[in-house]
Amino acid sequence: MLLTVDIGNTNVVMGLMPERGLLASNLRFPTDKRRTVQEFMEGFEALVAMHGFDFSNVNGAIVSSVVPELTDSVVASVRAKTGDAPLVVDHRMDLGFTIDMETPEKLGVDMIADAAGAINDYDGNLAIFDMGTATTCSVVSADRVYLGSIIMPGVVISQDALTAKASALPFIKFERPKRLIGRDTVDCMRSGVIYANAAMMDGLVDRISDELGGPVLAVATGGISRLIVPACRRYVVHDPNLLLKGLWDLYHRNIS
Repeated sequence: MLLTVDIGNTNVVMGLMPERGLLASNLRFPTDKRRTVQEFMEGFEALVAMHGFDFSNVNGAIVSSVVPELTDSVVASVRAKTGDAPLVVDHRMDLGFTIDMETPEKLGVDMIADAAGAINDYDGNLAIFDMGTATTCSVVSADRVYLGSIIMPGVVISQDALTAKASALPFIKFERPKRLIGRDTVDCMRSGVIYANAAMMDGLVDRISDELGGPVLAVATGGISRLIVPACRRYVVHDPNLLLKGLWDLYHRNIS
């Protein structure tokens, strides 16, 4: 099985994948830059023991990190538990696509993993939305060139900022509103979260299509995307395991 570690700005997600995109076991905890190698090793032990596995079941590991302060600790903990250093996602590895950007070294590795997974599942021009701490849109051409991206505040931090600055607006649970035009404060806010983000996706894909001069397939991933995609007017593929599939693909492209 492949051990995967996705270190995001909000959460660290560890997983065991027996096959592409399929998690046999996973563990999620908040990102904390103070976590030690020992704490990560304890996390790996819990992950492996959760379903009766042991480290003999692990035959490879890959790490995707957008938090540089934690990367070395995770690499050291993986090496300590498995005996081998994990593959760390980097723009210089064999990606299966080329990056046509002025600063490819600054492209987020989560966006690299998303693109790596998407190009093996979908054809044509792609707009890949990842709705995490930030909402990102990666644009990949039909001939597998990463053309660039769009980055905006994520759904959760936008809502948190709104409620923090507007005293009369409460924190809300993210749910589909009863209707577009809200009739009470909570539903008004839910409508803003769901439909404004859906309209953003619809509108961006239209504009990307205009700029590329051809049709574009939208693909969405990230936890909150499951609520946004059904509210879109255009067809959007919801692929919750896209990043994991990308990590699987990157590992097998780069480890002989």
